[in-house]
Amino acid sequence: MTGHWIQPRMQLKDLERRHAKAGQARLIKLRDERREAARLERIANRVPKDRGTVTCGWCGTSIKVARVGRMPRWCSPACRHRAWEQRRAAESGLVAIEVVDRPVEVIREITKTETVPVVVSPTSAKHWSELLTTLADRLDQGRIYDRDVSELLPAMSALILAFNRRVR
Repeated sequence: MTGHWIQPRMQLKDLERRHAKAGQARLIKLRDERREAARLERIANRVPKDRGTVTCGWCGTSIKVARVGRMPRWCSPACRHRAWEQRRAAESGLVAIEVVDRPVEVIREITKTETVPVVVSPTSAKHWSELLTTLADRLDQGRIYDRDVSELLPAMSALILAFNRRVR
């Protein structure tokens, strides 16, 4: 009879153990689900959906900030390198020089004043002689265009006629 009573007790203990394990598994599963929900909530609260934009520390262009990660300081590796060069030059005491990628054309108005002697009209026979000699030399050298010679023809003809009238 003792064996009869032992067997149900063993079955009962086995059942209790199985239920305890099942209950413990349910508790562990519930605890894990709660932890996961809390973790997801922390992540959702920590990372805003839109972090906005910042400006580049070198060139000033706007940079869209990613949802995760560090806040960017430069828009490109080139800007980051230029900023590093600037900091290095400033730290070493050298004059910081801005490096230009391409030449820039600058248009400036320059007023240049030059004094040029202008003969309004010769006042003496000597000046007239020098002026006519210069005209003859330029004609001989070809420094006066052929198209301009035709404009000189009436004036020269009038000069020769006036000169001939005066000399006779």
